[in-house]
Amino acid sequence: MMLIVLLFFCGTIVASNDTLYNIIPSDERIDLKEQNKEDRYPQNRTLNELFMDAVHAYLEEDWDYCIENFNAVSHGYKFYKRMIINCRKKCRIYAAGTAPIFPENIEDLHFYEKKVRETLCLLTCNQEYREIAGSKALKMLSRDIEQKLMERRVYEYLHNCYYQKNRYQDAANALFTFLVVHPDNEINMNIFKRYLTLPGVQTENVVNLETPFYVNIYFKGVSAYENEDYAKAISLFETSLQLYLEEEEECRFYCEGPFDQGWHPEFTSSIANHFAYCLKCKRACSRMLNNVNGDYRRDMLRSHYDYLQFSYYKLGKLKAACAAVESFLLFDPVDTRMLQNRKYYSTQPKVKEDYFSPRQEIIIYLKRQEYELSLLHYISNEFLTIDKKFKKIKKKKHEKEMNNTKAKELKKKSDVEVIRHPSPGHSFSYTKLLNNFSMKRIKDHEMFDIEKQRRIKNDINTIAKEQDLGGINRYVTDGFLNSIECESLMQFASITTIEGDGYTENKSPHSKYEKFEGITIGRVALMVYIGKIEPEWLELLLEKTEQVRDNVDRYFGLDRHLYFTYTHLVCRTALPDSPIDRDDLSHQVHADNCLLNSNDTCLRESPAYIWRDYSAILYLNDDFQGGEFFFAKDRTIRAMDNIVSPRCGRMVAFSAGEENLHGVRAISRGKRCALALWFTQNEIYLEYERILALAILKRVKQIGPFKENDIQIPLKYEDILIKYVHNDELLKYFLKNIR
Repeated sequence: MMLIVLLFFCGTIVASNDTLYNIIPSDERIDLKEQNKEDRYPQNRTLNELFMDAVHAYLEEDWDYCIENFNAVSHGYKFYKRMIINCRKKCRIYAAGTAPIFPENIEDLHFYEKKVRETLCLLTCNQEYREIAGSKALKMLSRDIEQKLMERRVYEYLHNCYYQKNRYQDAANALFTFLVVHPDNEINMNIFKRYLTLPGVQTENVVNLETPFYVNIYFKGVSAYENEDYAKAISLFETSLQLYLEEEEECRFYCEGPFDQGWHPEFTSSIANHFAYCLKCKRACSRMLNNVNGDYRRDMLRSHYDYLQFSYYKLGKLKAACAAVESFLLFDPVDTRMLQNRKYYSTQPKVKEDYFSPRQEIIIYLKRQEYELSLLHYISNEFLTIDKKFKKIKKKKHEKEMNNTKAKELKKKSDVEVIRHPSPGHSFSYTKLLNNFSMKRIKDHEMFDIEKQRRIKNDINTIAKEQDLGGINRYVTDGFLNSIECESLMQFASITTIEGDGYTENKSPHSKYEKFEGITIGRVALMVYIGKIEPEWLELLLEKTEQVRDNVDRYFGLDRHLYFTYTHLVCRTALPDSPIDRDDLSHQVHADNCLLNSNDTCLRESPAYIWRDYSAILYLNDDFQGGEFFFAKDRTIRAMDNIVSPRCGRMVAFSAGEENLHGVRAISRGKRCALALWFTQNEIYLEYERILALAILKRVKQIGPFKENDIQIPLKYEDILIKYVHNDELLKYFLKNIR
């Protein structure tokens, strides 16, 4: 917030929108008859299609198309809103000005008459706009995409597209526009600070691309006022005041959109619910207008009258000055300074008492504000009791359904179809590892004392969130690995992974057309201990996986610590005879902590790894065909619109329950490698191989690897690893004293 305020005083707010950068003017007043329709709205695609195309371009790293499409979305949405608002305003005025069909108002039917007339007018008006702007111009926006546009999510994507094209000033502008309405987004705020240090970025030229038109006029008025050009100040403040009220009125009309009630109420109830929904939205319009580039100015509207009263006084227009004073006092009747001004003006010659009459526009405005606020309080208070009853009924119904479901699950337990080859589980038990010698339980993020492990990477960017991925508790992030690190880990995988690792040597546990290879942290640690590989490999694995764990922990805002429970570097390779037109999966649809049966019920019971709470996959390469990760709604229907394409350094993370069923599409050509990570909030299931790996890393870095001739690592390496732990006093020391 302080950064945004700083930009405010550096001149950002008064910066002209006539820069050479990507400025989207918000003061457009569209005359449809004078506009070339091809310049105003993309006829061949709806806003929904434009937005999805833009997101797809982003995920495919097509930065030029990303910029083009997101800018088209932004412009198209402005035009869409303008058309909607214009129609609603026009038809409201028309309906209000028509005489009743029948003079007698029986059962308040005149109200419904007006709404019928208004609806007929809207249908005609919308069709007129379609004829001018194209048949898809007013096709209804999906609610989730409209919400993203209202929240300026376009700019959360767009800034990174500009950054990738080295258009740093544009990137700063786009991200600042997003931060104006999301000032508490810490990750993006840090990125924005970094943008300000990039070549060619000038702080004074950073602008909010969605600045309301009245704001620029207002600050020009402030400048004229401070320069004592009171005539110009009056003109500017009167214009700004009119534009403010018009902006709020348009916002209120836009609030009168569709409303998903989530149930099927009676006629009267549906009207009341929709009315309350719109009213609450309208009440937020003034708060939106008072957010001036991240600086919330509660007195934005009334300050106009403060500037006006003094400016009119300096020009000798005392009646206008007195009206402005009285208008200000409607907002704050006990403001000491303004009461003193009122007293002073009243002593001036020729000033009459009736001069102190508030201006009509603010009387109407404040009466409406006061009435609506009182009405909302009434709705809230009076319906509180019945709302509690509904919640109580709903809770009982939910508990009954849960009990019924549980009973059905127990009854059909014998019929459960489980995944034939579940994912590898967790490292060997704590008891087996320690064999009664003492070791403190500690959080795994405190274990690794290499300073760079805790470094928060500045180039990590969240590229898709829940709303983009069609579910809950899921997101995609780029930037955990650079190309050199990916190549290094791919080379490491090629020389260390074991066929069928974790699947009892079954080299094709998921698909007969693919070879599966993997390696665990424990085996890597053992190889480092006996000098088979360099310790830098293990150090890189521990560092990068910890960065992922930290990111998942912070993204989901967890109230309990998140522990590693299992780490598996896995590669899947299409076999030479693999058909191109395969219809199987590289990994079938499943959940990570429950057993998915044929009825799409997910049972949290053995042999499922029920302690898993969150999962993440960090990709190492993309030089293969197929192999896309996807979220699914059930075991047979794959939500292919929720696909995540692997890229070097890309990570997908999600909660491990049935809400995030997922799978992997068939790999038709090449080799796909990734770090599969599972996390738990239950310390009992902490990945003890990781603790041991940290101790081994310390031991080897201090005195080198263990020297013994012709050491062979068996497939089941755990026993030999434990033997070394108990026979190596220095390793035991590090294990006991690890921090």
